[in-house]
Amino acid sequence: MTRNFLQNLTLLTKNMIDELPICDIHVHLPGVISPRIAWDLGIRNKFISIKKGQDGKYVYSNGSQSLSVLDPHEHYIDIFKEGIVLDENAEPQNLEYNIDVDSFKDFDRIMATVQGHRHPPGGIQTKDDMMFLLDSYLNDCIRQKIFYTELQQNIKIAYLLFPDEDAQNARKKLYLLFEEVIKKFKQKGVHLRFLHCFNKTQMAGDHKTTHERTLEAAGWLEEAQKIVPNVFVGIESAGHEKDESGWPVHLKAGYEKVHDLGLGCEAHGGEGIGVEHMFDVVKSLPITRLAHGFQVIEDIEVIEFIKQKAITLIMMPIVNLNLGLCLHVKQDNDNKYIPCAKSKGGKKIHIRDFCQHPFFELFRKFKMKITLSSDNPNIGGIPLKETIMVLAGLNDKYNIPENFSPLSAEELAILCYNGVDVIFSEEGIKKEYKDLLFSWIKKYNLDQGYINNFYQ
Repeated sequence: MTRNFLQNLTLLTKNMIDELPICDIHVHLPGVISPRIAWDLGIRNKFISIKKGQDGKYVYSNGSQSLSVLDPHEHYIDIFKEGIVLDENAEPQNLEYNIDVDSFKDFDRIMATVQGHRHPPGGIQTKDDMMFLLDSYLNDCIRQKIFYTELQQNIKIAYLLFPDEDAQNARKKLYLLFEEVIKKFKQKGVHLRFLHCFNKTQMAGDHKTTHERTLEAAGWLEEAQKIVPNVFVGIESAGHEKDESGWPVHLKAGYEKVHDLGLGCEAHGGEGIGVEHMFDVVKSLPITRLAHGFQVIEDIEVIEFIKQKAITLIMMPIVNLNLGLCLHVKQDNDNKYIPCAKSKGGKKIHIRDFCQHPFFELFRKFKMKITLSSDNPNIGGIPLKETIMVLAGLNDKYNIPENFSPLSAEELAILCYNGVDVIFSEEGIKKEYKDLLFSWIKKYNLDQGYINNFYQ
């Protein structure tokens, strides 16, 4: 995409991005746990011990409590890269998660350890732990001017937070806790809702089949609606696409039940084994939103199908790059790589340059309904405002080629409209956000004709 194509649009500035209220509708709750929060949870739950050495300097070691033998890490401290330095106040100075480049496995292992409900105990163990995390996320939302957000969390975590209750009462207490959290967020100008998100593969650490767990999820969402409506507003399923136990055929019955309840349906797809799997997801499940979906670029027929079904893609380009973005391609007569489905002879390659992420072509050339979200802003990804800065060419770590047009202000407005249009919450919130967005558009004198006519 050349600069000439977008030369009449408005270049984004850091101030414009800072001032823009945003909706972040695809956020995994454990993914908001920063390395520092994970460290503090480790201290609170005695997975990490700190004491002074003989030289008077603080040192850390494994704590008195152990992880489950089923946990992917032997010790909680293994989620961090080695060489952590503690200052004179025992504060860690260089915390980083231990995630290798292109390693979805490392990422998923850390997610499983810090959230804890797959193989308890883990980083989140108590109601106080959960509130500690959510208070931190609220501060992040205020800092980023996040107007609306949907956090994804498996309802099963209730059994960790309320261990003295039977299963049904534990779930009820979770619903009521999250209702209070929603009120707390709203007092600060942030609209929060929750999705029930479960791992659809065998990595879930659950003896039930995916079919059974999806129906269970539908039952829990129905239960939540009766107790506290508009807290859990939809369903999501996650997990690596290679595992056949999590393929759409096993999700279908539960998703249809959730859809019949009038709740939102979203799924992950098109980020792993190819466009064929993604096509199966969008054909099989009653979804209005698809997370990631970048491999749709491999087949124009699937692009057209998704557009006809009015499915919105929720994209997170930087997370994809960090965790090993791959596409299936073939070489044309000029020896250039062009996207091509695996079933049509495409071979897998990794994409290293964010300018080559399919997001730009899918949005600009194919006019797909797309919005941006953070996904896992503190585990493997970056916060949404920082993602926008990258796409706008305002982050020095990511170079924009001279012949490439970074994201414009008008395009960002379109992406924001697309996002709020598919939230799983009430119409009043949509209107309130659109009024805020229009004020931003008006303040910076953006090309409203371009915005209004983009999909025509």
